[in-house]
Amino acid sequence: MFCAILALVALAYILWDVNYFLRIAFTIVTGRLFQKRCGINDTTTIYGFCTTQDVDIFLKHMNNARYVRELDFARFHFYDRTGIYDNIKAAKGHALQGASSIRYRRTIPIFSFYKVETKLVYWEDKTLFIEQKFITTSDGFVRAIVLSRQNLLEVDAARLFKDIPGADSKPECPEEIRHWLQSIEISSARLRKKD
Repeated sequence: MFCAILALVALAYILWDVNYFLRIAFTIVTGRLFQKRCGINDTTTIYGFCTTQDVDIFLKHMNNARYVRELDFARFHFYDRTGIYDNIKAAKGHALQGASSIRYRRTIPIFSFYKVETKLVYWEDKTLFIEQKFITTSDGFVRAIVLSRQNLLEVDAARLFKDIPGADSKPECPEEIRHWLQSIEISSARLRKKD
């Protein structure tokens, strides 16, 4: 019996990234147990610790790929705490990562605590724009800042924000996002020429 369970666990780890799904579940459950719901204009926060599994080949600081992974956990937490996730589910829709831009300012050293702050900064009918910051808790320094564009499928912003506080007034598009969208369009136009 023990060998069968061990084999199933080993198979699960071989076929799926089990730790990823465990971390998502942990992040959502702790948010539901210890944090209140918030509106779409609020900033949500999750915490992390840079371990030996997060570092790059030099064993001194967080690997760049880990930042992106942490962004998923923070974004799912934001969706759950605001009620966006419930509305996406009710509409049988999806929110997919369409683009992201990361600016690394300083590394997150190994064995450091940090937090990831997530905020919705702008939206269009079928798109959300999210800003996320990695901040070390020891000094409050913003180590990295990320913009991401989430494409909405099978749901629009009006339905997505139904009954969520703060959705009654759409913010002005920040200049940084306007420039970023222009950059994305230039890149897309260049790729379309090749096709």
